[in-house]
Amino acid sequence: MKNKKITFLNEDNFKSFMAQYELAEDLDEIEDKFPDGTKIADYAIKNVVVIELKTLKDDPKEKMENYFYEVMKRPDFPAIYGEINFRQVVSLLPDGEHIIRKFEQKAFRQIESIMSTANKQVISTIKNLDMNSHTTGALIIINELASFFEPDVLINYISDMLSAKKSLNEFRFSNLHNVILIQETHKVKDPNQTGIMIPIYNVVNDNLIKTETTQIASQALQRLIQDFSHFNNFNHKTHNNADEVLGIEKIEQQPQSKKPLRGQELIEDMYRKNRYMKDFTDDKLIEFGSKVMSICYAMLLKEKPLIVEHNRKMQLFRKQIELVEESRLRPFDLRLLDIDPQKYAPK
Repeated sequence: MKNKKITFLNEDNFKSFMAQYELAEDLDEIEDKFPDGTKIADYAIKNVVVIELKTLKDDPKEKMENYFYEVMKRPDFPAIYGEINFRQVVSLLPDGEHIIRKFEQKAFRQIESIMSTANKQVISTIKNLDMNSHTTGALIIINELASFFEPDVLINYISDMLSAKKSLNEFRFSNLHNVILIQETHKVKDPNQTGIMIPIYNVVNDNLIKTETTQIASQALQRLIQDFSHFNNFNHKTHNNADEVLGIEKIEQQPQSKKPLRGQELIEDMYRKNRYMKDFTDDKLIEFGSKVMSICYAMLLKEKPLIVEHNRKMQLFRKQIELVEESRLRPFDLRLLDIDPQKYAPK
């Protein structure tokens, strides 16, 4: 059965919901009462929680792919073929950690900016509306278009940012008690669930002191999420950062019938199901891979090529494909192999 495309998890729909939500006040309606230049949040439950709404509309995928390609041009970039996990492969480089940190800075720059703006707007709202000083702050992020961000990676980054300090005794985002992520690209894995269940992530800032108000605010946010779910008639599961890892999977909007695998793709698929090289040490993989690649190259020499019986030749080329696939999965730099076709060529 095809999954229906989810279209209600967007900024306009959330604003429509909040417009009729009696428990919260729309602060845009009173913004004109403040001096020019005053920045306030979007909604508030008086003396309980100030809520800022932000939407991710810019997908950094193209920008990040350009960055990937620049790194891959380096002469010391590992020789690995096929689809790769960039983080794992880059970690093989001597300055891999630096590259990864730079990647994260580029990828999450807009997230950091959103959190920084929301943090300022929350405290500005509390002061300008003369709210109780214990009033909490919540940032709701709706990810409309930035499919580049995997939810688990995004919430891990948000959680790390909430722990960041701007001084020895002060957290950088001291006004954000909760960051809630709503994203329609994934669903909860649950074989017993009928229909699609959307994960909604509630990242709690555990670095801030818990008060009676934070407990009331937490309940208010839970109810808001529940009411938003009912408003749109969809199922959801709230995941807090203290919970165990939530099993999710991408929602396939238009599943396509799979064509039977052939040739190299079939060999790669069969190898992934039986990775006999998985437990090889790097030294053993180098020894095995050097021999396989050397023999395969020896069979392709223009002068005095190695002559091998047909079935044996096909078996060796299969081993070569499996070796390349193992190097991708591990990952492993194929340049470490000692390839010498002359060693196996006829004298």
